[in-house]
Amino acid sequence: MMKFVKFAFLTIAVIAIVFSCKRDDDPVAFAELRDRGEQQIEDDAALVAFLSTHFYNYEDFDLVNPESPANDAVRVSFDTIAGVNADKTPLINQVEVRTTTFQDVEYKYYVLKVREGGGESYTSFDQVDLVYHGQLLDLETFDLRLTQIQIPLVSAAASTVRGFQLGLPEFKTAENIVEDENGFLQPRNGGIGAIFLPSGLGYFNLIEPGIPEYSPLIFSFNLFDVVYLDIEPDGLLSSMEDLDNDNDVSNDDTDGDGFPDFRDSDDDGDGTPTINEVELNVYTVNPGEMEPTYAANEIVKTRDTDSDGVTTISTVVLTDTDGDGIPDYLDAN
Repeated sequence: MMKFVKFAFLTIAVIAIVFSCKRDDDPVAFAELRDRGEQQIEDDAALVAFLSTHFYNYEDFDLVNPESPANDAVRVSFDTIAGVNADKTPLINQVEVRTTTFQDVEYKYYVLKVREGGGESYTSFDQVDLVYHGQLLDLETFDLRLTQIQIPLVSAAASTVRGFQLGLPEFKTAENIVEDENGFLQPRNGGIGAIFLPSGLGYFNLIEPGIPEYSPLIFSFNLFDVVYLDIEPDGLLSSMEDLDNDNDVSNDDTDGDGFPDFRDSDDDGDGTPTINEVELNVYTVNPGEMEPTYAANEIVKTRDTDSDGVTTISTVVLTDTDGDGIPDYLDAN
């Protein structure tokens, strides 16, 4: 099985509309601020109404064999349950409900899993390659990417909309990428689905082109690939810097200098860069060879198997020179 998995030392520029990006000469504009809790109640009612009265094109997919290549190029689309479509199964019977607390408000969002995907897992702090369609609840399009685009779910400058960042990692990447008869790249057995978000996990009161303030959002997508990010870079994946495991790297700031660890090249503020307080290793495993033996404090960051079956594994050793149980890169003493 060929895995197209990459590892990047990147400071990512914010790209695509899901980053609330504006040109340098465009002022950021906000609508009058509403109460988040009250808005969530209103948005959830709107989402439930949509999901109860709309269906997705499930008949275009081979759901008996989700991994079928026939599904690879099919895109999720939506329509109203009415007229000739009166007998369709509503989305409300097919989505999964998720809850999350964001800015002290408990939010509901909804995930449609057409196919989980057979490739790599990743986190809310990595970069995904995908095609996607962004829509409002009236099915108006605010963004459409029909060719593969790379989107960092977190970057040195900002993050994607929170719901997109939370929902996408429920899906895996493609097992590999193949060229179809028309010369287009297609993901083989990649994740396919959609996420339905309240405005509080979207743009909320931020005024965006084509997106009215306080708009619930729909993102449907087909996944290709992943790049595991190290934003600084400091030798640690950004996902490894979520020290409190709350799925938010922006609030982990070991030295209290105002820069979260994933954006801080010296996490503990002791004057020694983090990259000099860890050990980085790379192992190559040929077909038939044994896996390497790792140290107790050694963590696998990435592994990539090429078409010849050769696996490259990158790791980081969290050294603890004084043996106090605190890794050197977090120990200012």
